[in-house]
Amino acid sequence: MAMPSNVIAHWDHLLENFQASSMEFYSSLEKAIHTRSLPESQWMRVEHKEGGLGSAYRIYFRTQRGRYAFDICAAPFGTGFFISWWLTEPSVPFGILYTLGFLFCLTIAFYLACVIGMGIGYAVGGYVTGILFGGSLGLFGVPISLWLVGQAIRKGAIPGESTVLGMPLIGWIYERIFAPTTLYAIDTALMFEEAVRRAVLEVVDCMTEAKGVRALSEAERKPILKRFAALA
Repeated sequence: MAMPSNVIAHWDHLLENFQASSMEFYSSLEKAIHTRSLPESQWMRVEHKEGGLGSAYRIYFRTQRGRYAFDICAAPFGTGFFISWWLTEPSVPFGILYTLGFLFCLTIAFYLACVIGMGIGYAVGGYVTGILFGGSLGLFGVPISLWLVGQAIRKGAIPGESTVLGMPLIGWIYERIFAPTTLYAIDTALMFEEAVRRAVLEVVDCMTEAKGVRALSEAERKPILKRFAALA
């Protein structure tokens, strides 16, 4: 589970004297989110540890868009049924290793570009030309290639933007070049939050109505913790 500093908004509610299946809730939620056709989003089942080392895992339903993710829990608790969601900016497991691997590959790519450029330049115009052409290919060819790859990730042609955004240093650079914070970016993040929140409440309403349980009041529907500034 994300650390508290990564939590943007949170909501939970215990339905008293109510029994349901967690998997049934997740299946209904998946359908509710699917009907909304949220762009650039994905959903999956994830496992979070209940406690420390050696503790059991609890299955959560996650829907993610860019760097923001909803982790939703639904589970029986005593005679009731507990439901919660957490809007977070999840970190990437082993993110530092991804960053180190990327920097290693970047070094290799720069070296190969220089070697290939020097070979071509030497064949065309001699030693000096080889050095100039090799250096130019490394200094300009590699950044241009990275820019094209970044554009492809941003447009979805290459999957994994959430992973890139969660990488130390690389995510910071990528965000400022390809996904800067704009009014539109904040608005779409808020749209995503509101759409998933309504999907959760829609499933809760359907379940409670089907079993004749009192519907949630307006006060019970409001998030407990909300930090709009975190979306900026």
